[in-house]
Amino acid sequence: CHILSFLPTKHAATTSILSKRWKSLWLSVLTLDFDCKTFQDMICHGYSVHQLMLLRKIELPILSFSFNCIYGHSIHNQNDINLFVSYVMNRGIENLNISGDMKLPPSIHSCKTLKVLKLKGIIVNGFSHQVDFPVLKILHLKRIIFERHELLVKLLSGCHILEELETKYLGFRNGSRVPAKEFDGLLPSLVQAKISCPDSIIPLHLVCDVESLHMEQAQSKGCSKLPMFHNLTHVKLKLFFNMWGWLQQMLEQCHKLQSLIIKGCEYQDEVNDQSWKDPPTVPNCLSLQLRTCCLSYCKGTQSELQFVKYILQNSKILKTMKIKYKYYVDIKVKHKIKMELSSSAKGSTMCEVVF
Repeated sequence: CHILSFLPTKHAATTSILSKRWKSLWLSVLTLDFDCKTFQDMICHGYSVHQLMLLRKIELPILSFSFNCIYGHSIHNQNDINLFVSYVMNRGIENLNISGDMKLPPSIHSCKTLKVLKLKGIIVNGFSHQVDFPVLKILHLKRIIFERHELLVKLLSGCHILEELETKYLGFRNGSRVPAKEFDGLLPSLVQAKISCPDSIIPLHLVCDVESLHMEQAQSKGCSKLPMFHNLTHVKLKLFFNMWGWLQQMLEQCHKLQSLIIKGCEYQDEVNDQSWKDPPTVPNCLSLQLRTCCLSYCKGTQSELQFVKYILQNSKILKTMKIKYKYYVDIKVKHKIKMELSSSAKGSTMCEVVF
């Protein structure tokens, strides 16, 4: 059963032909995984789940339920989905992963056993009762539309011991924005966060106490002052236009930063791009903490070279500086940068520059 739990439920069911002893074995698996893409249509998909409910022993728990459906927009299909989720909610569910074009099933609002909740492509119209996830530790929200911004606040307020948060493409149907003060006091146990475009939906002060942060910052103009990140040790950033000033401010607010990864940088051309300017004072994380730094998708611009030089010169205990080029960067440019960095002063005697 443990081995079969790693298979989609449809594939686990096919093992019933292997022997008489295996005929009903798949019905005892504690992990259920249904993907509508592997079925002919939604009717066949829904029928298979219904059959499983009837055949499965009612006393058996269901620890994990994954359901991917692209047909959930019809009333009939939505009712089926609500039924399926309600079924697993009463079976000691710990891991729930729902993806598809559907409304949030009403039975999800409160589950005493749920530890992992991943939602994708869901519309949240409201909660019939108070949201309460007393043991939820991981929450992923992707392509979620909330009817009102209060619903997002209500959802997060019910995650009392949440440790990991991932958000991407969140939006509000009424077009409103969440007042930052409404997030005050939420998610006190958060350790790890991955957020997209934080200034539009999720305020940075909500994640200022995490230890690990993966962030996509689509714009830097007009951004308010960054909060102090008291515990942050690992940062992975995907930044875009005119990002150097924003990055400087980020370094100044992360006194414990040990690992910095800048990935997917999409700068403007060198003429219009805001150039890197050495800050008047060296951030504490460079003097005392930073051990590894990686610049991915490097185009070989002068600003990038200035940034790398600054990190090398001012990081006292840096062990590794990695540079990964964009695929089209000319080999002569790569050689020139390598030679220039090789002769550049370094603040750490143990630092290795890796290309």
